[in-house]
Amino acid sequence: MIARFWPLFFLLILLPDYFLYRRYVCRYTESVALKVAWWIPTVVLVVYTIILFFSTNFVPENQRWINFYLLVLGVFTLPKVMLAIVVWIADWMKRKRRWRHHFGMTTGVAMGLLAAWPTAFGAFAGFQQFDVNSVDCYFSDLPEAFDGYRIALFSDAHVGSYTSGDEKVLEAAVDSLLAMKADAIFFLGDIQNVGPWELREKLPILGRLKAPDGVFSILGNHDYSTYIGGDPRRKLAYEKQTVQLEREMGWHLLLNDNYVLRHGNDSIYFCGMEDNEKVNTDHGYGRIEQAVEGVGKGQFAILLAHNPKVWRRKALPESNVQLTLSGHTHGGQVSLFGFSTTSLFYDEDKGLYQEGDRQLFVTKGLGALIPLRFNVNGEVVLLTLHRKTSPQQQSSYNEK
Repeated sequence: MIARFWPLFFLLILLPDYFLYRRYVCRYTESVALKVAWWIPTVVLVVYTIILFFSTNFVPENQRWINFYLLVLGVFTLPKVMLAIVVWIADWMKRKRRWRHHFGMTTGVAMGLLAAWPTAFGAFAGFQQFDVNSVDCYFSDLPEAFDGYRIALFSDAHVGSYTSGDEKVLEAAVDSLLAMKADAIFFLGDIQNVGPWELREKLPILGRLKAPDGVFSILGNHDYSTYIGGDPRRKLAYEKQTVQLEREMGWHLLLNDNYVLRHGNDSIYFCGMEDNEKVNTDHGYGRIEQAVEGVGKGQFAILLAHNPKVWRRKALPESNVQLTLSGHTHGGQVSLFGFSTTSLFYDEDKGLYQEGDRQLFVTKGLGALIPLRFNVNGEVVLLTLHRKTSPQQQSSYNEK
């Protein structure tokens, strides 16, 4: 992760410290000990940034230290960036505009504390919370035997982020999914951050998930070897381990294929697409024509596709699936004044969407690679299928 953006990390760490050191430390103290003490946290951050730069994986296998590193950047470095910017602007205004009062320190400290709050709250409280929400979807062509069919779904578990005490959140989510007493359970991808060693540690927790019609899953972008460095054969072996571990739990992993579920004389299809983001790869690439193969016209089908962009790019123009279920966006993970970054890149980033008689639901997911959520709680969802019998019946997403 750091290797992709290392110039930005170095600038954020070094420039504000240098500016504030010259502006305040050198001006108000002659103590060598205090001057050295000022630079110790900076040196530690720079050294660890260099270590991350040479890491072959997107994030280290042991994520505790990088979680702490990112926390320090959010509650320590970012406020100093805000302080340095405000003080610099105040210096310029006083010098050029001849302002009598210098507002820099007071305003800068206030801005820094405001900048630190989302990180502090999101890491220590926001990530430990999740909601139990519900979705009711109405379809006029839903087979009668599946009227009232209940699906418990979750996505983006990122189990490697649940370290030490955070495991209780994952356990509580599993308890909530089981308490729904759904007919089937769907997992919509990104079960891990980097590799299968994370999933192996959480098998006792996730392996508890059972449902009468089974647990169905797909792979997300983090479930491939995209974020692992090293030999291609080693990376492919890790991918196979992830697949094997999901199957060991008894999950029906859908890899560009589908499963037909019959209740009496009626049936519906569960179709699952792969989600390898690497272009021109020879494996793991989403192929909707394979995922819906055998689904006849007029038959009811649900598509599990990790990335919601699949809905407009593939599902709507190249298939007849009535309902698409996705995750991937985490609902933006951080929302400030009702705005999240995912709304810039996704037309559908969270919630329920409809195009004619066809629908998309995008869950906000449960976890995250970076264990932080602010104003966007994780969620597990109970989705109920209904047979539409009147125009007044409309699908709805019911948030807690």
